[in-house]
Amino acid sequence: MCNFMNKLMLVRYIGFLFLSVIFSPSFAQTVFHFPKENIELVEHIVTYSLEFQEDSMYQNFKRQEDMLLFIGPTVSRFVSYNYFIGDSMARTATSQEDFQRIASDKSNPLPVVRLRYEIFKNFPKGKETFIDNVLGSGMFKFEEDLGLFKWELLNETATISGYNAQKATTEFGGRKWVAWFSTEIPYNDGPYKFNGLPGLIVKIYDTRLHYAFELISIKKPGYDLFIEFPELDYIECSKKEYFRAKDAMRDNIITHAKTAGLNSEVQQKVAKLMQQRNNPIELSRK
Repeated sequence: MCNFMNKLMLVRYIGFLFLSVIFSPSFAQTVFHFPKENIELVEHIVTYSLEFQEDSMYQNFKRQEDMLLFIGPTVSRFVSYNYFIGDSMARTATSQEDFQRIASDKSNPLPVVRLRYEIFKNFPKGKETFIDNVLGSGMFKFEEDLGLFKWELLNETATISGYNAQKATTEFGGRKWVAWFSTEIPYNDGPYKFNGLPGLIVKIYDTRLHYAFELISIKKPGYDLFIEFPELDYIECSKKEYFRAKDAMRDNIITHAKTAGLNSEVQQKVAKLMQQRNNPIELSRK
C-alpha cells in the first residue's frame, strides 16, 4: 500500500504542472478506517480564499486555494477545502482495491490538493497542534503555544466581506502581517495559525502580498459535523524538526521519484519544479 500511495502521490504531484499537487495523506489512512477522535460539534464553517505565491521570483504568478475553518465551542480546525472533500470521498473506500478505483475514476476525480496540513487550535488546551505528512518520512505532529501573536490594534476601520472591520498588525514567521478583524463575529480566531484578536479575522495578508487570506462565507453546518482529530502513529517533533524533515524531502525528491518508478526525465522535472516551491508561508525556520 505504501509503494502504491507514494507513486500515486508523485504521479498526481507531477500531473498538475508536474509538481503542484500531492494528495492528502488522509486518503491512504481512511482506506483502512483509522479512527478519528470526535472533539466537539462544529458551530460555524468559515471559508477563506487563499492567494499565494509559491515562487518568490515570479510575483505575477499566484495560486488560489479555498480553505476551511471549522469552529467549535472551544476548538477549531483549519484545513484546505480540497483536502476535506478528498478525505470525505476516500472514506467511502472499503479496501485497497476500492480506493484505487476511486483514485482512478476520471468521471469523479479526487480533487487536487496543494496544502495538506491541518491545524487544531486550543487542542490540547492552550496549544495549537499542527499535523502534516512528509513524503517518505511519515505523519509529523508538533505543538505551539496558542498565544503566538503580539498584535498592535490600529484605529483604521473598513468594510471587509460585508463586515465592519478594524485593522491590526503583527510579525510572524519572518513576515509582517496586516489583519482586519470584525467584532461582529465573536470568535478570536482566523485562518492558518492566526488568532487572539477580539473578533474573527476576515482578511489577513503579509506586506509583500505573498500570502493573502480573505473571508468568502461563514455559515452553520446543515448536519451534525464534528471537529475530528486523526488517531495515528505520529512522529512527534518540534517545529524545527518538522522543517528539517520537509527540507530533507525536498533535497531527496529524486530518490522518492526513483522509488516510485518514475523515469529519469520525469525525475529531473520533479527536481526542477520542486526548487520553484521556495516561498513557504513561514520563512523563519525555528
